[in-house]
Amino acid sequence: MKKNFVIRVFSVISVTFIIGLVLILSAPSIGRHAGDRAVRNNGGGMETSQFYWIVDETTTSYRMTGLVISLVSGFGMITSSYALYKEM
Repeated sequence: MKKNFVIRVFSVISVTFIIGLVLILSAPSIGRHAGDRAVRNNGGGMETSQFYWIVDETTTSYRMTGLVISLVSGFGMITSSYALYKEM
């Protein structure tokens, strides 16, 4: 019973880890999309420095979110792997 629970937890945490990695790797394109959207919302023009600020901040935010998700789930994977090892 406990072994099945640990396997389920490991599966969920593994998927969460992959989501974090996807966020980290796709952060630049998400930031560029946010910058393009801001230009469209401002009637097709805006200062270059504002555009780059939006792109940089959005990219950094998504990268940090992915990093936190990956780190927490990575430690969870290690912990659940150890628990599964102790069950065997």
